[in-house]
Amino acid sequence: MESKMMRIFAMLMLFSLCSRGNAEFRECALSDLHVTQTATGKNDGGNTEYTVEVENKCICTQTDVKLLAPGFKSSEPLDPNVFRPDADGKLGTLNNGSPVYYGDKIKFNYASTTKFSLAPFSSSVACS
Repeated sequence: MESKMMRIFAMLMLFSLCSRGNAEFRECALSDLHVTQTATGKNDGGNTEYTVEVENKCICTQTDVKLLAPGFKSSEPLDPNVFRPDADGKLGTLNNGSPVYYGDKIKFNYASTTKFSLAPFSSSVACS
């Protein structure tokens, strides 16, 4: 009987430790995708060139990252594997939908008369 009680106690302790550890862990959020834009100082046909950097600051991998990009246009060609405005004219796909790992910085340049407000819209989280 005492052996059975010890096993139950040990399992409760283990469960308690695991639960406490999971309470500190949180899933990734869109706020873990940090977008920064800076003017490069270059011009492309009178349009200001900007560098955009998107960094994943969550320990988990994020895939299928979409950025809000209403009306996005660039006079400078973009690599569609890095950033591609979607046909809806409102969103853009980052990194061709491929994984953006913790600490990755995906960068691209665009040129426009206005600075577009690019912000994370959605992603899928892959945490193992």
